[in-house]
Amino acid sequence: MARMAILALTLLLAGCITQEVDNSGNPIKRGKSEELVLDSAGRLVARPTLLKAPHTIIVNSNTPTEREVRLLGVEGLPEKQAPRTFAMTQEWMARYLAAEEQLFIKPAIDSDLQRYTIYGIVYVQAYETGADGKPGRMIPGGYLCVNQAMLSEGLVRIRNINEIEDAGLRDRMVKAESRAKAEKVGLWSAKP
Repeated sequence: MARMAILALTLLLAGCITQEVDNSGNPIKRGKSEELVLDSAGRLVARPTLLKAPHTIIVNSNTPTEREVRLLGVEGLPEKQAPRTFAMTQEWMARYLAAEEQLFIKPAIDSDLQRYTIYGIVYVQAYETGADGKPGRMIPGGYLCVNQAMLSEGLVRIRNINEIEDAGLRDRMVKAESRAKAEKVGLWSAKP
């Protein structure tokens, strides 16, 4: 018994036994390498590998956990229908999502995580903005909702708000789209 305890302690100190945590220090559940990683809030933790404007992200490319994540509740327009907004969406996704090491995806209630396409609310870690306008220190427990942020820029529009489970988030998303319409940005501009 003492030998087992010493062996476990030795492995722990050598770094062979570890507990992976997300940016907030919450333990991340790891299964087999073929399984998706979930954080303590039930969100998928994934790495963006391909951004497909206007509303799709491929995560974990070329792995058994590769999935196509479709933004829940919103849709963009194809390039032919809204060429300027489509280009703006590509730039926005490249700027705010491509460099992220982790995306946090809250799947739709009825999602089957074994399917290739998952509909969900996508979050990124939030950072304070420095005086130079560049991201500064990470905000512990702070996350930015990508679906809502893209609505506020007029890059996407509401497809079906009832797909969103959280009533507060539904309200914020409706307000974000209304603001974009009032400001005539993106899809709501004279030349989308």
